Amino acid sequence: MIESNKDYKKCEEALSSVLGLAFHFLETMRFNQKNPQQLISVCLYARLLELATACMALQEKKALVGIPVLLRSMFEADIDLTNLMKIPDYYKRMNASFLKEKLRVTKEAASSRPSPFLEAIRQNRDSKKDLREIQAELDRLTEEKNGPINIRCRAELAGKLDDYLTNYSMLCLDTHNNIRFLEEWHIEKLPAGKYRVVLFKQSTDDIALALLYVCHILLSQTKLLAAFLGTTGIEFDKYFRELQQLANAVTKNKPK
Repeated sequence: MIESNKDYKKCEEALSSVLGLAFHFLETMRFNQKNPQQLISVCLYARLLELATACMALQEKKALVGIPVLLRSMFEADIDLTNLMKIPDYYKRMNASFLKEKLRVTKEAASSRPSPFLEAIRQNRDSKKDLREIQAELDRLTEEKNGPINIRCRAELAGKLDDYLTNYSMLCLDTHNNIRFLEEWHIEKLPAGKYRVVLFKQSTDDIALALLYVCHILLSQTKLLAAFLGTTGIEFDKYFRELQQLANAVTKNKPK
């Protein structure tokens, strides 16, 4: 346990170091604001940095249960950012996904018994006109082969299907309060076949690899975005070597 605590401290330090690099990169980068591919890529990178910062804040407060939830969102930002930099028109697919959701909400607002939370839309908008315009734009994007794309297809397009089928699936179970995770985090076995419900059972051993995953996503996207924008002079290999060594140590020393 002493060794694993040392490893966890190193994970905290690694995240702090990668965050420092990412903030410096964001503050000093140069990009073409009139280029939608570059602009949306930088915006998504900024969101990724915010999520990683939130993970850091949670671990400092020992609110460890929230880190896998944020990490799931980071994975989604990770695959979208990878696709944005690979495919010039990918931002159109992101817009199509937004329009698909907007269409669903607008249909609900226009229904005979809408949610009371949508009453303002019903009163202040011409829902039928909105539905026609949204559907027309969605159809146009789909005809251009820039229609909505689900999370599995987005991961496959980014070359991260294996991560989607393993790490992301586990993060979804945790985020959606799957019964397996409820049992793992909130039930403690007692003698004589009895149980009790507990809080804050997560330990640093449980979350160390998650912190390293946060580091890996942020560092990898910093390197990719730097290359995409033509930024040079950043030594990434040292960071990746240190992360790999730390991941090996954490895996080796993790309690069984």
